[in-house]
Amino acid sequence: MNISRELAIQILRYLDKHKDFYFPFLVMNREYTEEDEDYVEIEPDEWKNIEMDNKYQTFQLWENLQDLDEQTLNLMARGFIERITNSAL
Repeated sequence: MNISRELAIQILRYLDKHKDFYFPFLVMNREYTEEDEDYVEIEPDEWKNIEMDNKYQTFQLWENLQDLDEQTLNLMARGFIERITNSAL
């Protein structure tokens, strides 16, 4: 899923501050290395570097569904139910 630079930084900052929060996606960036055109995973503690350097523009979320905890499952279920019912829980 393509995401904006601003959203990528917001997600990374949140994950860096909330290290126990399980986010079932990887934040990936295409401009991370000049010699490689593939996407590279960005670690949460790199958010300041990403924010300060405008060369990082192309971001995606890639699924990383492993060892889902109860809080994550509840958040996912709510999102799907809200989408299906077209109303917030």
